[in-house]
Amino acid sequence: MNSTTPSIERLEFLQQEIKKHDELYEQNQPIITDSEYDALYQELLDLEEQHPELVTPDSPTQRIVTTLVSSLKKVQHDNPMLSQDKVNNEEGLRKFLAKNTTGSRFIVQQKLDGLTIVEGRNDGKMAQAVTRGDGYIGEDVSHTVKTFDNIPSSIPFKNPLSVRMEAIIPFDEFERINVDGKYSNPRNLASGTVRQLDSSIAAERKLLGIAFELEKAEGESFKTDVERLEFMQEQGYHVVPYKVFEADEVEELIEYCLTYGEKVRPTIPYMIDGLVIKFDDIALREELGYTSKFPKWSCAFKFESLDATTTLTDVVFQVGKSGQITPVAEFDKVNIGGVNITRATLHNFSNIVTKDIRIGDKIMVARANDVIPQVVKSIHSERTGAEKEVEMPTICPSCSSPTERIGENVYCTGATCKPQLAGKLSHYVSRKAMNIDGLGDKTVEMLLERNLIESFADIYRLHEKRDQFVGIEGFGEKKIEKMLKGIEESKEMPFEKALYGLSIRLIGQSASKDVAVKYGSMEKLLEVSLQPDFKEQLLSIEDFGETMSMSLVDFLDNQQNRELIQDMLDLGVKMEMPQKNDSAVVAGSSLEGKTFVITGALSKSRDEFKSLIEARGGKVSGSVSKKTTYLLMGDDANGTSKHKKALDLGVTILSEEDFNAM
Repeated sequence: MNSTTPSIERLEFLQQEIKKHDELYEQNQPIITDSEYDALYQELLDLEEQHPELVTPDSPTQRIVTTLVSSLKKVQHDNPMLSQDKVNNEEGLRKFLAKNTTGSRFIVQQKLDGLTIVEGRNDGKMAQAVTRGDGYIGEDVSHTVKTFDNIPSSIPFKNPLSVRMEAIIPFDEFERINVDGKYSNPRNLASGTVRQLDSSIAAERKLLGIAFELEKAEGESFKTDVERLEFMQEQGYHVVPYKVFEADEVEELIEYCLTYGEKVRPTIPYMIDGLVIKFDDIALREELGYTSKFPKWSCAFKFESLDATTTLTDVVFQVGKSGQITPVAEFDKVNIGGVNITRATLHNFSNIVTKDIRIGDKIMVARANDVIPQVVKSIHSERTGAEKEVEMPTICPSCSSPTERIGENVYCTGATCKPQLAGKLSHYVSRKAMNIDGLGDKTVEMLLERNLIESFADIYRLHEKRDQFVGIEGFGEKKIEKMLKGIEESKEMPFEKALYGLSIRLIGQSASKDVAVKYGSMEKLLEVSLQPDFKEQLLSIEDFGETMSMSLVDFLDNQQNRELIQDMLDLGVKMEMPQKNDSAVVAGSSLEGKTFVITGALSKSRDEFKSLIEARGGKVSGSVSKKTTYLLMGDDANGTSKHKKALDLGVTILSEEDFNAM
């Protein structure tokens, strides 16, 4: 057997394999990542260099593969829209930069990762927008591109003009739309959206068109590309960010490229996959010319892709401080951005169901603009039938309490669940809740680590463990005395503070105050919570809806929670509303029945204003509605949603001076 046979066989295999992945990519159904594809492509290039006699015109290294949508009109480009030669290391960069023999400046642009289109204009208005396609023939997508908010409807230049741009979609918009995991990344979503027949779909999605090259401006002449970029900006186009390097700044340019991925890329709100380096001098560009696939005067410095494909081996569940149970994917090790990863968040159980993610699936894991890895999608086409569905946990993996599903999330219902304790105890002792002097977050963590407390009630037993504080760094006699005094004083805190301190889901400060006013004490609340119409009683409270009411009903229906509260009562925590003292009523109490919403920057905190309002009989709400009497607003809140809604509803708007005058 000829010694070259294995490499020839590998070359032929790679040609077919890359063609397959090109077609899947065009159909927005990739099953490998960019980095995996680039590795295959580079291997094919190396083998074709060894065996030039096997390079055929239909090799993926010689042509741009595309799948055209049959129902879209086909358009031939006036000028070929070619690809970019790619490099991914310092050696490749230096080889390209060495072509600059005439001292031209360099331009470095972000390599936007979306769908390339060319937009033509007549008399300042868009005449046609066409996808790149195979570089020679593309699709007419004018109907969708016209919906892009950032593309000017008309420009000052009235002669025929052609601009090359990239259609992209920001990360946050991608995450909003891609709830079912249909698209692997923002690029696939942008491509699929632009090529929709229904332009209303594109209008609903916030795509951007970012110009990166001026193809033609009839009657204008330019010596450099910088002049053309500035011209496009003058016309109102959103132009890709770029940086200019002089011919003698090669080392600075290389350093810029090598560090950009780590320093700048994470701050960009949309997807880029590298940098494009071009010679600025247009005459030099014409001299260097083109290959059949790419211009010789530019190249793309490719970054490592921030996603990878792997196999999902298991799903485990973690309990957070709020009680939310988060599913976490465990998978075969992959390297993303230089970091080895074996776990990634699945966000919530609803995400698993919507994306139909199963144990055993081939999955795509990404970091994108988020340092926390996440599972973007499972690749259903790769299933074997042996995959297993992920079951929602019915009991907490930490404390074995029953779980409940609220909306997209699953929660532990246990009040003494250890993973939640640090957050709940820190909240309980905080200024807005029980305001226990001498007990801060670090002290709470230390008490938990030493098993000195395991619940809210245990705080009131710390005086029995005074001897155990001796020798702990930072706990002298004064510190211990201050803490125990603060604990004892907290027993007198009003019912509303204690109720808020218990961290009952959806029962915030305002809701706690409303419940406390209605029932007067925790003992009374425990008593009425056993009545069959308890939920209906809660629903009668203003601003209490079904979900909030059920949250409190479920909390008080849990025997563990009832026993905890009774334990606290037995330990002397009163949890009562203070008796009204008519002589203590604040003078000028004229806000009875008035509802305020507070927004913007004011001279005091919102809590201070809230206290002033409530002391005079008023109420503070978080959102503007028909029931709102006044919007107390700082100057910086002009034009905000609350300001606009108040104007729409005819709500009286007060400045701080107006409020003080009241």
